[in-house]
Amino acid sequence: MLKTVKHRSFLVRGAALALTLACMTGCGDDDEPTPTPDAGTNTDAGTDAGTNPTPDAGTGALDSDIAVVRFNEDGTHDTTFGAGGVTHVDFGTGRDGTRDSLWDVRVDGTDRIVLFGNKRADGTRADTDRVVARLTATGALDTTFGSTETPNGFSVLNLSNLNDGMRYGFIQADGKIMTSGYTSMPTGVGAQAANRIVLQRLNDNGKADDAFGWKGVVTSAPFQAQSETNPEWGMAEAYAVGMQSNGSYVTTGYGRSASSGTVDLVSFRYTTTGALDPTWGTGGAVALDLAGDNDRGRNLVVLNDDRVLHVGSGTPSAQNIQALLLVQTPDGQPDTTFAPEGYKTFSLDRPEQAFFGVAKSTDGNWAAAVGYRAGGNQNDDGILAIIPTNGSAEEVIIKATPISTTENDRFWSVAFDSTNRIYAAGFVTEGGDNQMVVARFTTDGNLDTTFGTGGIAKINVATAATEEAARGIAIQTDGKIVIGGPIEKR
Repeated sequence: MLKTVKHRSFLVRGAALALTLACMTGCGDDDEPTPTPDAGTNTDAGTDAGTNPTPDAGTGALDSDIAVVRFNEDGTHDTTFGAGGVTHVDFGTGRDGTRDSLWDVRVDGTDRIVLFGNKRADGTRADTDRVVARLTATGALDTTFGSTETPNGFSVLNLSNLNDGMRYGFIQADGKIMTSGYTSMPTGVGAQAANRIVLQRLNDNGKADDAFGWKGVVTSAPFQAQSETNPEWGMAEAYAVGMQSNGSYVTTGYGRSASSGTVDLVSFRYTTTGALDPTWGTGGAVALDLAGDNDRGRNLVVLNDDRVLHVGSGTPSAQNIQALLLVQTPDGQPDTTFAPEGYKTFSLDRPEQAFFGVAKSTDGNWAAAVGYRAGGNQNDDGILAIIPTNGSAEEVIIKATPISTTENDRFWSVAFDSTNRIYAAGFVTEGGDNQMVVARFTTDGNLDTTFGTGGIAKINVATAATEEAARGIAIQTDGKIVIGGPIEKR
């Protein structure tokens, strides 16, 4: 099987934010819709084509809310959280098939819960906005947080009435909040538009951090202009962003330097103030192309020694999408101590496998990635990889971890607790009804049967619903487990 890594000699350039950020800090009418769980298949042609991304906030006529749930350390539902154990968060009113969505859940140093997602814009606008919301440690909306003059628990970003694709985020040690994603923006050449990386940094209070980019936002089209009359080319997305010890930000996602065709996993680095770093990788960019087919970065974690672990999917041959791990040195080169070319793909007996969630242990000795396998006329299964951070790819434990042997289940997110137990969150379908699910594993890859029922805890927030899924998970300092995701509004 031919596998090649192409660290193309892309020249890169910073792209200043030339668009007006409508009502970024002063208006109270910037609301945000939510994305549908991305299946990770090759069907997202609209995104790859560099056109306006389809609002990824669900389909159909119904609206959605965000449900946040907490479990006790033993896997029982914590009914002291929120209202009877669940907090419902309404980002905004959905319509025309666009709903609230959630991509990530984090807790800060005081156990407050931060939600990262999208919502449908207010009024007559048809686009989506980026939303960061914060709850107290016990599940109430934190009304000290927000982007407006009168905080209401929400920080909303409207990028010039364009569809914003919020993805993952994290909370820095200083309390600042960083988000990643992309937005399709006009290139200035005819009707051409292309996806551009969008990073946003907020202060602890939910207002824009003016020390980053322009009013807290960086938009970036990193690939070199092809000519004076075609100032932008190709597309780039930032599914996730992580911070190295010197304050630099590293992204993962996918993109290309051409106007059409397949996509590669792409990664860029930005300074603490948001400037593109030309010393990263080769000429400022990292591009991973296995065999001329689609390869995608879906998430990353910065390891304790500043190496970067990317997770996603690669296509080493036609109709063969495999789960992918890529490890880079602190300056963006392939880490050959992990694998000869820095990456490894994994097949678990299905036509499609992909990782979406990744986390590292507090002591830095372990990382874990979760996702799914699908296709082959079989139901979907969750998958788990356990990665010793000082080991090689041959030491990775990877296995299918189905919650149901007869119906669909997937993992979307993962977290470690203080004792290195691994929590994977997602959903399981039972009789056409999706339920949120959390499974706990030990670092040998086995279910921890002291948790829940046989290592698995489930909750059905919205009965007879198909959208319900845990998209994010975080562990509070007392060991309680917080999950969140979209549910149909009743």
